[in-house]
Amino acid sequence: MRNVFGFLIFWCWILIPLAIGLVYIEDQLRNLVVDEGERARFVCKTATHPQDEPKLKLDWLHDGKAIEFRQSDKYVYKKDRSKHILIIRNTDMDDAGLYTCTATVDIDMDMSSAHLTVRGAPDPPAEVQVISCHGHSAELVWQPGRSNGEKISRFVVQFNTSEDTEVWHDYFEEIRGGEHTAFIDLPPWGTYAFRVLAKNKVGLSKPSAVTRKMCTPPPDRPDGNPKNVRTRTDEKGKLVVEWTPMHRLYHHGPGFRYHVYWRPRSSTYWNSAVVTDPRSSFYEVEVDDVYQPYEVLVKAENDLGESHQPAFVFLGYSGESEPRVVPNDFRLDPSHPVEPHSAHFIWESIDTMDDKINGMFKGYKLKYWKSSEGRYKMKEVDIDMVSQRGVQDPDVRVSVLDLPAYTALRAQVAVMNQHYTGPPSQTIDFFTPEGVPGPIRRLHTEAHGPDHVLLRWLPPEVPNGILVGYNIGYQEVINKTVGPLTPISPQIDSPSTLGARITGLDPGRRYRFYVSARTKAGQGSAEFIDITTETKKRLTRKKTSGKGKKLHDTSSVESSTAKTKHNNNNLVLCASLTLLVLPLICR
Repeated sequence: MRNVFGFLIFWCWILIPLAIGLVYIEDQLRNLVVDEGERARFVCKTATHPQDEPKLKLDWLHDGKAIEFRQSDKYVYKKDRSKHILIIRNTDMDDAGLYTCTATVDIDMDMSSAHLTVRGAPDPPAEVQVISCHGHSAELVWQPGRSNGEKISRFVVQFNTSEDTEVWHDYFEEIRGGEHTAFIDLPPWGTYAFRVLAKNKVGLSKPSAVTRKMCTPPPDRPDGNPKNVRTRTDEKGKLVVEWTPMHRLYHHGPGFRYHVYWRPRSSTYWNSAVVTDPRSSFYEVEVDDVYQPYEVLVKAENDLGESHQPAFVFLGYSGESEPRVVPNDFRLDPSHPVEPHSAHFIWESIDTMDDKINGMFKGYKLKYWKSSEGRYKMKEVDIDMVSQRGVQDPDVRVSVLDLPAYTALRAQVAVMNQHYTGPPSQTIDFFTPEGVPGPIRRLHTEAHGPDHVLLRWLPPEVPNGILVGYNIGYQEVINKTVGPLTPISPQIDSPSTLGARITGLDPGRRYRFYVSARTKAGQGSAEFIDITTETKKRLTRKKTSGKGKKLHDTSSVESSTAKTKHNNNNLVLCASLTLLVLPLICR
């Protein structure tokens, strides 16, 4: 820049190194807050004259006490040029406090300090006492423990009973963190001890010590009745009433029991029975009807009387039985032809409100089996009509999949309620047409050389019809690239031919061969095998190793790829008529 006199003025900064024998800490330590179990990291950056680097001594202190790195794996010291790093692993409450970094060169020293706050769940409350027991309530007091870096927000009061001291129950209401006393309402008839836990944002403390004094409120009648009252309909000739058993805390007195009431919906007279086992969850009684409506209720009682609350009346049903209605006009659906693996059926819908169903209508059960095997290998298909409630069609139409192809089958249908199946309809016979065959089995190579491959296989396990032959194709692959699939002609037109010799191949190439079976319905899924032909050099060694030896080596069969440049006319298929005579024909 120029001044008012026209002269150039240059600004510059000159770095003046520290004098020898001086040291100071450039960046002061910073206060840290970590959760218990996390890692804490302090960085102390020093500055000193380069000649004083060997004399620099740096120490770390915790609350004024030197940290000994060799005596504990908790502390780790690292140095990165002028940065001195202290790492504290897996922090706990004892690691909180003041950390100091001291740097010394000769008689000069500098230091920096920072606080580490470790936040954790609070310590358990102390001095938990029962001040008084009044009727069905208790008064508790306690002293809070350390908050451990995070303010206590709530206290949780727990109690147990003398009958089961290992099970603790949370009081339904939590106490605010600023309060250290609580009035607790207790269930009647029991002897209770107490403990308290503290809670903050980090978590819940361990429980306090259990109070020495206990409270024993007097007995009373139950406050409520069993929940989830219902009937079960899976037992013929019985009415089964179920409920959820009530916990011991709600018995409220000795002699706890359930009083079960039931009556037919059209009756005004109640039948009743007493169940004395508090753990029971059902009561059953024999009846002479099938799936009839009943009104039921269950009351809780003890020796002081029945529950303060009235019991609700629920509607249920007696047990179901086998339906007595049979579907009419069961037949194949004429609008859909039978396919190799599927068939379509149709029959008349039943009246879903018919009493002959003997229960709640669920749907239909369609049964089918092979004519050659009989009913002992019967398969069943459940047709759920509950999800299709609404406008009822006059006919039911159903498709059944996964049928065996080219097979004579028989089928029938029956009505289902929730637990039982009725008598079947008339039986119909039908035949599935041919389908494409399944995959061949055990495709392998018995021999291969530089210019030929000998393949063998077994027929499909599921032919799905009458086999008429096999198709063979090949691909040449290079690295991960697969060439086009080229079929070999002529194909095999004899189902008894289970092998083929393919010649005219190039040596040292990788090929993928596919073989699939055929029926009149078409070609099935193909199995493949990857083969690498031998090199000419290897062939020469084989010829010189023994006169008259035949090439029969399967050691080089592997998943591989190669580039093809064959003319299809160079590939010659020599298929055996039988598995035994194939090598002679293909010689």
